[in-house]
Amino acid sequence: MRSQVHDIAQCVPGEGVAGNHIAITGSPSVAHSAFDVDGVLSESAAYAIAAMDGLGSAPGDDRSPRQIDLDHLLAYCTTHTAVDGAPVPAWADLSGVYEAQGGRHLQIHCNFEHHAAGVVRRLGCAADRQAVAAAIAERDVFELEAELIDDGMIGAAIRTLDEWEAHPHATATRSHPLMSVERLGDAAPSLPRGDGGLPTHDDSRLDGVRVLDCSRVLAGPVAGQMLARGGADVLRLGADHLPSIPVGVMSTGFDKRNASLDLRTPAGREAMDALLDDADVWIDAYRPGALAEHGFSPERAASRRPGIVIVQISAFDWDGPWARRRGFDSIVQSTTGVRWAGGVHAVDDRGEPTGSGPVGLPVQALDYATGFLAAGLGAQLVAHQRRVGGSWLGRVSLLRTRNWLVARGGPRPYRPASVPVDPRFLATVDSEFGRLTTVAPFVGTLGAPPRPLGSSAPDWLS
Repeated sequence: MRSQVHDIAQCVPGEGVAGNHIAITGSPSVAHSAFDVDGVLSESAAYAIAAMDGLGSAPGDDRSPRQIDLDHLLAYCTTHTAVDGAPVPAWADLSGVYEAQGGRHLQIHCNFEHHAAGVVRRLGCAADRQAVAAAIAERDVFELEAELIDDGMIGAAIRTLDEWEAHPHATATRSHPLMSVERLGDAAPSLPRGDGGLPTHDDSRLDGVRVLDCSRVLAGPVAGQMLARGGADVLRLGADHLPSIPVGVMSTGFDKRNASLDLRTPAGREAMDALLDDADVWIDAYRPGALAEHGFSPERAASRRPGIVIVQISAFDWDGPWARRRGFDSIVQSTTGVRWAGGVHAVDDRGEPTGSGPVGLPVQALDYATGFLAAGLGAQLVAHQRRVGGSWLGRVSLLRTRNWLVARGGPRPYRPASVPVDPRFLATVDSEFGRLTTVAPFVGTLGAPPRPLGSSAPDWLS
């Protein structure tokens, strides 16, 4: 993993990150896909672990060998979760791919109730799958996509790879690096937190690093959980009036506390300022500009808290005509040709095309890989800040991760299959949700169980 981790780490200024102590083991190929899902997930995960292992260590220090079992990693990325033996659903009833006019297809994402209501309202039909399918079948896929985007809903015309390459947003974002970094201002190098603010000198990875995790689905929570498992104090911050997806809260909530604030109120904004004023890392995974609309921009955070590291995550990036478009992993796949390619190149046991229509990646690989990259970016920037100072902004997006995936080669013929979840990778713990079964971490041990949203005070632990 040395060269792969090194290449990713070159996006960040400074000393870099070495991944020579990390080995990938297990099956040579786990994810059945037209694209290199295994490589993207294993390399981004190795980068995150290497960056966290490097925090607090001098360059060249020997690090304990680590192994990432590819079968375990891919099982982890299935978001497999059950409560009291009952699987927690990952998709709402109306979510999915529908056929439109002319044999084209549209995907709608209705896991939030207001998104489902908005789609039904736009279609003017009953709120059941049969009625939605009938209404979409009568529509032009690109016209309906544009209407849903204008409504603030989540819909995507399933494009071919060539159609996406010719799209103005693809043109505007094609040259973006996998991760980008910007210095926001000057600040003295920070010392690791310890007694009286003195350095700890114990190579304790992320112990004492305070991470404000402003995220919901799914890449941001994955980043926060990775940092929490590296020893950081992670406070996930949401709002009671915003919807959530239970399976995401449970599967990515280990080792975090969950607090709520309402940034529409003066009290909520004051509390947010207090949290940012004492944070080391701020994960902003909301739609670009959403938190800035409440006064919380990266520039303002850096001016109030010099030395802060900010990691922003988005779906469609920050430039181009769709910079503020809402989106999730599966929507990016559909929009950019990945789901189309998955259908065209799917074959049966005889190597014949299945003709089954669009097929997505076997796991939410864009979400998980982007989350791993964001965690590594945050850790690497904390280490860089401690060496040279400054306030820093790092950015990753599902679209950039998609471009990385596609650039690795393919699409190629493959036989579709789900990612197996071997029982030996599962762990069961008691939680406030019930008896919770999920996939154990692929590195390290299972920590404190997830807590309900809003169950913690919006402050840092003393």
